[in-house]
Amino acid sequence: MKIAHISDLHLDANYKKENYYNTLHLIEYIINNKYDHLIISGDITENAEPASFELARSVFKNAGLLHRDKLTVIIGNHDIFGGVHLAEDVINFPAKCRKTNFYSKVNEFVYYFRETFEKNINPHGSYFPFVKELDNIVISGFNSIAPYSVMKNPFASNGKISTGKLRFIESILEENKFKDKTRIALTHHHFSKDTGDTAASSAAIWLAIEKQTMKLRGKKKIIREFSDLGIELVLHGHQHVNRVYSRKNVRFINSGGSILGDNFGKLSLNEIYVEPDGIKNKFVHLDKKVLPPSSFQIIQTPSIPTQYFNTKEICLN
Repeated sequence: MKIAHISDLHLDANYKKENYYNTLHLIEYIINNKYDHLIISGDITENAEPASFELARSVFKNAGLLHRDKLTVIIGNHDIFGGVHLAEDVINFPAKCRKTNFYSKVNEFVYYFRETFEKNINPHGSYFPFVKELDNIVISGFNSIAPYSVMKNPFASNGKISTGKLRFIESILEENKFKDKTRIALTHHHFSKDTGDTAASSAAIWLAIEKQTMKLRGKKKIIREFSDLGIELVLHGHQHVNRVYSRKNVRFINSGGSILGDNFGKLSLNEIYVEPDGIKNKFVHLDKKVLPPSSFQIIQTPSIPTQYFNTKEICLN
């Protein structure tokens, strides 16, 4: 199977039009080069607003990707809490996070990309974590975003994967039908020990800040669990860099530099081949564009759905 993995698109209906155009170019490349499946590991939107979700949905719909067999998405912190654009946002952001209904935003995210969640195996009453079967692959998708906390998650960017979520995935993967399938896990948060070769990166200062405010709690334990579960590959984003690394015999690939970050001025996607003799990958680089591709319908004023979500996900502790 030939898989394209991208992350951290940060689409916004009001800001960052260049992210929208560059996402269209990535999607156009993916369609033209006939990938079997596309995986997006979070931060699809910048501000988790209805218009931005509708914009993202329109991109996938126009490309013919809104189907479980063609697209898998997981949620990022920006898809729940949003981010900071203006100077006054820095002051107002904590209050905004406190008012955000975490579970409602998770359900809203799933609603906009609902076709991709069809037939997933979930805990009763929750969309995450999920197990998705695709031919010879079984994907375990996690919501690694931690709820807002003044002490533990003051920037709304830290992460957590509870033991209960891991136990649920373990119970599903124990089934005989998944025994000989290649196991892939998806998270938004990273598992790297450091931020890479900061001396060679123009984003060194920002990456140093990110290291302190974008943590995944208990990641050593999670890595051991992934290894024990026979997961061969973990795909993620969150840090806006591209990186491949291994821990406990598990390969990790960060595609957070797909649109943003210090990526030599290029767009990128992680090209993955899942073959009988193992998993192979390489990063494909594309030139950034100032205009959208002519092959896509451009969405100027996305409609804003009136449906909102107040139900609470089940909490797996």
